[in-house]
Amino acid sequence: MHLMDISQLAIDLGLNIGANALWSIIKNYVTTTKNPTLDGLKEKLVSELKIKNADIKAEKIIGFLAQNGNITIKGTHIYAGKQITIASSEGKSFDFGNNSTSETENTKIEAKGNSKIVGHGRAKIVQKDGSISFYV
Repeated sequence: MHLMDISQLAIDLGLNIGANALWSIIKNYVTTTKNPTLDGLKEKLVSELKIKNADIKAEKIIGFLAQNGNITIKGTHIYAGKQITIASSEGKSFDFGNNSTSETENTKIEAKGNSKIVGHGRAKIVQKDGSISFYV
């Protein structure tokens, strides 16, 4: 496996997470797998996205969709001016909490301490236009 192949794979997957977290996953896969492949690495990367102690900001919109794997968000601050969506698809889930906040110009969700919001199947949280909606 070449570093350029790994970089292109990250771009193809639409990954926009901290370099340290991504590198940690890649290093662990390559060093613990007998015959690492790009397909195997891709499966490892999309099986579960864990975001911990991050500060994620966007001018207008942020969306998280647990489509190919589960999403866990812990100790993280998310900010987008207009809208934040956290959603899961059939057979997948999201877990938001453990001292995380999700904030727009007019809304804020705070999951203090060990509290969390978990969504399975087609669950969704949408912060938009000054309101917070939960779909289950």
